[in-house]
Amino acid sequence: MKAFPAGAKAPMQQASQAQAQAARLLQPPTRPRLLAPAPRAPARAPRPELLEEFPTVAQLVGNTPVVRLQHLPGDTTNIVLAKLEGHNPAGSAKDRPALHMLSEAERRGQIQKGDTIIEATSGNTGIALAMAAAIKGYKLKLILPASSSEERKATMAAYGAEVILADSMEAARDMLLDMERKGLGHCLDQYNNEDNTASHYTTTGPEIWRQTKGKVTHLVSSMGTFGTIMGSGRYLKEQNPGIQVVGLQPSEAVQIPGIRRWKPEYVPRLFKKEGVDRIMDITAREAEETARALARVEGVFAGISGAGAVSAALRLSAELEDAVIVAVVCDRGDRYLSTGVFDEAAGASDPAPAPAAEFHSALARLLHAHAGPHYVLFTDGDAPPAGAMAAARGIVEAGRGKVLEVRVGDDLELINLRQSIKRRYDFTLPSGPTLVAWTKAGPGNALCGGGLDSCCSSEQAVALLRKFLRETWDEPAGAGGGWGEADHGAWVEHWVYDGLGV
Repeated sequence: MKAFPAGAKAPMQQASQAQAQAARLLQPPTRPRLLAPAPRAPARAPRPELLEEFPTVAQLVGNTPVVRLQHLPGDTTNIVLAKLEGHNPAGSAKDRPALHMLSEAERRGQIQKGDTIIEATSGNTGIALAMAAAIKGYKLKLILPASSSEERKATMAAYGAEVILADSMEAARDMLLDMERKGLGHCLDQYNNEDNTASHYTTTGPEIWRQTKGKVTHLVSSMGTFGTIMGSGRYLKEQNPGIQVVGLQPSEAVQIPGIRRWKPEYVPRLFKKEGVDRIMDITAREAEETARALARVEGVFAGISGAGAVSAALRLSAELEDAVIVAVVCDRGDRYLSTGVFDEAAGASDPAPAPAAEFHSALARLLHAHAGPHYVLFTDGDAPPAGAMAAARGIVEAGRGKVLEVRVGDDLELINLRQSIKRRYDFTLPSGPTLVAWTKAGPGNALCGGGLDSCCSSEQAVALLRKFLRETWDEPAGAGGGWGEADHGAWVEHWVYDGLGV
């Protein structure tokens, strides 16, 4: 029998193993055993009726309140209302177009979650877009003027937006176009986007109509992108063509946050001239004074542009009877705290010398922000009052009174001012420099200064001025007693002699 080396296999055994291996290769491959998937927890969500009961932030945009101003309108048959857009979740009227523009761009397939949005803004639109982008999951780059308040910049950043500063609003728009050409993001273009106007046509306008029960006669709105005034105004005029739409813009070379006086080449396409019945100019001083007066007299903490709209509404009220005037108050005053507008020192000189156009709103602030005495000094041109008129002002202010100086620039302005005063107060304003005693009940006696300037140191001037002040003086702040007290007349005499230097 043949012996095999240790470890070697016999030929028969080798053949058997080879056959078994071939058989295994011919068999179909055995599929690996699959483990059963782990059971997935069912999707969890509140009951539908609970979802409807508790709104999201986006659902709170709009339906802002309308309040009646109680004091600043004064003695009038008109109702002056303020629509408080600061009650929107991100604090301004811009919440409406910001959310609507994003939603409509999504619906049209122009953007999708995760995209980058870029926009040029003066402030409120940026904050509103930052909120809307956070809600919907978009990245956001905002270009705004460096002059924007610190509160606005910080609020945008808090919502997660990237803030880019430009020298001016025009420069911000140019920078936006350049970024869009480079493909750095999708521009919603609030200045030319009809969704901006549509947001106010479908919400703000109907709200005003409903809240006033269709009695609104005048809409006053500051003009920036023109979305608010164009959308709301168009809706209201469709309900009643007689409603007057009044736009507000800054005076020449004046900057007011949220309001623009557009250069012709930059006017947004949203603006339709036929949609505005009247445009009024406003100075920064008037808007800021009205903002302080609204807070201190009405308890309405309004931003500067919204306060400007209220001031324009007060001017209109002086021209009208039985009107219902709605002023759109675009945002809240807390966005302007760092500017110092609401500091106590900022209002120390209120009311400052006012142009004739601002007389009625300035008078309203004087009467309701200061206890008295109150006098109105009408002067011609830009020159400060001289002679006895200047002396009278000094005497009143020394006695803790306030004098509103109104400067009339030209004959047409004087005619308009006299007509409006006659219509509202049945008072004929004399010609030339005039000092008028004024109370909340209306104008009283007037002291004409034309004949006094030439004899301001004479006994005649002293006697006339003393008599005028004695007979027209309101109760001084902090003084007690009535006019019958002997020392009261002595105070007036003392102020007269000190003021005239005799």
